[in-house]
Amino acid sequence: MLFDLDDTLLDHRGAARDALLAWSSSQRPVPDPDDRETRWTLLESKHYRWFQSGALTKEEQRRARVREFLAPQVFSDSEADDAFAEYWAAYVEAWRPFPDAVPALRRALGQGLAVGILTNGDAADQRRKVRATGLGELGIPVFASSELPAAKPDPRAFAAACAALGAAPGECLMIGDSLENDIAGAQNAAMPAILLDRYGRHRGVSVQRVTSLDELRFDGPDR
Repeated sequence: MLFDLDDTLLDHRGAARDALLAWSSSQRPVPDPDDRETRWTLLESKHYRWFQSGALTKEEQRRARVREFLAPQVFSDSEADDAFAEYWAAYVEAWRPFPDAVPALRRALGQGLAVGILTNGDAADQRRKVRATGLGELGIPVFASSELPAAKPDPRAFAAACAALGAAPGECLMIGDSLENDIAGAQNAAMPAILLDRYGRHRGVSVQRVTSLDELRFDGPDR
């Protein structure tokens, strides 16, 4: 069984929102509060995809996000690095798991299931999140795209994680919040999948859907 990390187990979007509010309010001029969260989220998605593809390094995509977000200010590489470091420090401070995360993982482990976390991103950063939020105390392995043959939704990411758990893809359930990365990716790897739709944005989808990890029991059809 595989769980996504960001916005499935860890409240990435909430932490990013809190960090953005603290960080952007200290910038001059202050970014427009009415659209800063939307703009930052779009820039994060845009440039992180370039990082995942190998077109940008982790540092380069961070600099690009800062430069676009705070334009027309002009930043040298070191200035952009410093600016992003301020955001990152606030983001780290805001990390927290969703209340239903640890109980769900414990239930799955209690059923004797092999459980892992499959996440896109830098392995060191993602494992740091797991440790900092208490998820690491469960001893669940983390499979991050920087150490895999590819990133989600590429089927190779799922196949590699399943193999590390000692399971074939068809025997391994994927649970995540992204229709593209988690659900379609898993299905293309011949894996069953459950969509976590915490905010009711995907009503009517043709895949199994839950709005909380508390709904998962792992002792019947979920298993």
